[in-house]
Amino acid sequence: MKLVALNVEDLEFLPHATGRALVRRSKTDQAGEGSSTYLSRTTVRYPKAWLAAAEIAEGPVFRRVFGRGTAQHLPARKGQIGERLSVDGGRASVQAGGQMDRLPEEEVATVSGHSIRVGATQDLLTLNIDLASVMRALQKQQNADAVWEHVLAARGGMARAAQAQGRDSG
Repeated sequence: MKLVALNVEDLEFLPHATGRALVRRSKTDQAGEGSSTYLSRTTVRYPKAWLAAAEIAEGPVFRRVFGRGTAQHLPARKGQIGERLSVDGGRASVQAGGQMDRLPEEEVATVSGHSIRVGATQDLLTLNIDLASVMRALQKQQNADAVWEHVLAARGGMARAAQAQGRDSG
């Protein structure tokens, strides 16, 4: 799913401070049947704060913001909050985050929305989350992605055997 496709109506904030997002379409759901994805308490805080500061009650969640500043410095004045953020605008926002994190410029240039998915995949696998759960969380039907191969190999039988036998120490 392109994150910029998310609408306010696709979000459900639950009483225990977590939430769900309806993913209406993805690479593995071309028919658009949709599926829900989990939003942690930490994750829920950000869209709630953005929607409140930008005074967005319906329609696109991610929108173009005119002028400088952060969500804390809005309130939304007429003309400050634009239409749905484009895919290119989303990429630019992710790259701006990389600049704020002081990544080297050559890395910032390669960052995209897909980078978030790759990082999430690596984090989940490193935490020893089972592959089926990782695939479900990221709406993937295949595990052929090259990004996964290194992490999966490092968790595989040979790697665990080497570690158990002390052959994996430097």
